[in-house]
Amino acid sequence: MTTLELTPDARPAVLALNIANPPLNVLTQAVRRDLGDLWLRLRRDRSVRAVVFGSGPRAFCAGADLTEFPLRFAAPVARAHGENAHRMILALVELDTPVIAALRGPCMGGGLELALACSYRMAAASARLALPEVRRGVWPGTGGVVLLERLVGPSRAKRLLYTGETLSAAQALALGLVDEVVEDEQLDARALALAAKIAEQPRASVNTLSELVDRRFRLAFREHLQFELERFVQAYQLPDAREGIEAFFDKRAPVWSTA
Repeated sequence: MTTLELTPDARPAVLALNIANPPLNVLTQAVRRDLGDLWLRLRRDRSVRAVVFGSGPRAFCAGADLTEFPLRFAAPVARAHGENAHRMILALVELDTPVIAALRGPCMGGGLELALACSYRMAAASARLALPEVRRGVWPGTGGVVLLERLVGPSRAKRLLYTGETLSAAQALALGLVDEVVEDEQLDARALALAAKIAEQPRASVNTLSELVDRRFRLAFREHLQFELERFVQAYQLPDAREGIEAFFDKRAPVWSTA
């Protein structure tokens, strides 16, 4: 099954990409694996100078496929899922080719973590952004904690992580979570135009700039993921994770453990 849609743009050296898992482009293990493969392949592809990571008609990505969450109550499965997610996000963070996230509709959980790892975030007015994992008794497990803190600072990051609140595109812009907001009908054209402008520049210079801007963060990010993986496995062995997931499927309010 193809989980990604790749569209070489008419403009030279621009690749347009979106997740192809309708209706809301949720992240399955297969989607994560395919994205990781793509980011790694783009490291070696000298023909692509800029990428637009876009949205389907309804959503950029509404987050993880929650039907996979109960599998993580088994520690080996939680570890395998965490490693797959980390492979994907690390390959994106370490990619020197600029990636512009073009966000429409829901951009939640793992979807927002992907957007945070991109070089630039352009949001349509319809975009809604959140890291709601705390409501499920867990937390963002794909590097999102430090990716968020990098953009908005520790205090604002903590508020968003502690509450899981959803932001409008305008609120996200005010916080620095996105870089630009445009009307929905303009999103694709504006993102492609920016990518084309980047692609006109010398590839070696642009890629080196990515290295120079991100070098210190990339080194720290690798270390963070090693620490995060152990906490990720532990999180799904705790009662609150099971309660959060069961409450979601039962369509009721969770009753958290006091332990």
